[in-house]
Amino acid sequence: MSASQTAQAVQAVFETDRAVEDQAIRHWKSADRLAAGARLELARRYQNQYERLDYELANLRASQSWLAAQNSEETAHLVIAYVQVLASYLRQRGFNAELLQWCEDGLRACERLRQSPGWLLLLRSEAQMVLGRWHETMSSIQAAIEASEGDDPRTYARACASLGHLQFNQGDYRIALKTLTKAEKLLSEQADYKALIAVRLDIVTYYLNQRDLDKALSLYLDVDQLRRRIGAGEASDLMVMLGVVYRKKRNYDLAAVYLQQVLEYGEAQRNRSDVATAAHHLAWVRLNQGDLAQARRLCGRAIELYKEIGDTRGASDAYEQLGLIVMAEGRRQEALAHIERSLVIRRQLGNQHGAASCLRHLAVVHLQMGHLITAVRYLKQSLIMYWRLGVLSRQRFAAILRELLDWTVGRRRWTM
Repeated sequence: MSASQTAQAVQAVFETDRAVEDQAIRHWKSADRLAAGARLELARRYQNQYERLDYELANLRASQSWLAAQNSEETAHLVIAYVQVLASYLRQRGFNAELLQWCEDGLRACERLRQSPGWLLLLRSEAQMVLGRWHETMSSIQAAIEASEGDDPRTYARACASLGHLQFNQGDYRIALKTLTKAEKLLSEQADYKALIAVRLDIVTYYLNQRDLDKALSLYLDVDQLRRRIGAGEASDLMVMLGVVYRKKRNYDLAAVYLQQVLEYGEAQRNRSDVATAAHHLAWVRLNQGDLAQARRLCGRAIELYKEIGDTRGASDAYEQLGLIVMAEGRRQEALAHIERSLVIRRQLGNQHGAASCLRHLAVVHLQMGHLITAVRYLKQSLIMYWRLGVLSRQRFAAILRELLDWTVGRRRWTM
C-alpha cells in the first residue's frame, strides 16, 4: 500500500470514528432532552404535591444542570417552564439559593427568546431578600418595575409592593408607607388579594413598631377578616403578627396559641421558614414567662433552621434573642457576643430598626455589668436611631424606660 493510500485509510478511520462519536453525542443529547421534558411534565403534574417533588428533586437538579449548559430556543422555553412550575415549591421548602440559580438561568433564557423578564426579576428579588442580599434585591426590584410598567400590570403592582416591603425592612418608613399605599391601590385594581394582604400587614406593622398596640391589633383583625372573606386560606404571616401583638400586650397564653398553630402548620407542611419564625416568636413568649430552658430550645431551633435556608435576617433576629436569653441566665459576656453579632449582620443588611434594637439591648447588658458610661452611649445611639426612623413614640419611649427599670430591679423583662 502506497503512502497515499495509507493516509486515506487512516483518514477514513478517523472520519468513521467522528461519525460514530457525533451519532453518540446526538443520541446523548436527545436522551437528556427527553428526560428534561419528561421531568417537567412530572413536576407540572405534582407541582402542589411537595413530598412527591422532594422524591424527584435529584432528577430535577440533574435536568437543571443539563439545561444550563444548552443554548437553543427549545431548551430556553424548557428553563422558563421549569421556573414557573417549581418556584412555589422551592420557596416553600426554603431552597432559596437554588431558586436564585433557576432565576438566573431563566433570565438568560428570556434574553435568548426576547421575552419580558419582569416576573423573573421579581422572583429573583424575593430569593435575594431572604438570602440577605438586600442591595441586590433593590436592583432586581427596580429592574422588575422598569420591565413590567405598562406591559404587565400584575407584576408591576407586585414589584411596587416588594419595593415597599424592602424599604420598610430597611427602616425607611416614610418612603415605604408611600410606596405601599401606591401598591395597595394597584393590587386592589388587579384583585390580587394575596399580595394585598401582605401589603396591609406591612402597613399595620408600622403601628406595631410605634408601640400603638391597640390600633395594630384592630387593624390586624381587619386584615384577618379580609383573608377569611376572600377564602385566602392559611396566612402564617398574619398569625405570627397576631401572636406578636398579644405577647406585647402581655397576653402570653393567647400569643402562644397563635404561634403554636403556625409552628404545627409549618411542621405539617415541612415549611422550614414558618417553623423557624414560629419557634423564634414562641421563644420570646417563653422568655417573657421566665421559662428560660424552653426559650433557649426554641431559639436554638430557629437559628438552626434559619441557617439551613440561608435566611440572614431571621438569623440576626435569633442571635439577638439568644443574647437576651443568656443574659437572663446571668451570662453577660456571652450575651454581648450574641447581640454584637446580630448588630453586625443588621448593619450589613441595612436593617436600621433592628440595629436600633441591638443598641438598646447592648445598653441594658452594659448597665447590668456596671458599665454606666458605655450603657448611656449605646442607649443614646438607639434613641437617636429610633427618632430618625420616626418610631420613637411616647409608647416606645416609655417601654424602653420600663425595660431598663425592670432589669435594674431584677425583673428581667424584655419589651421587644
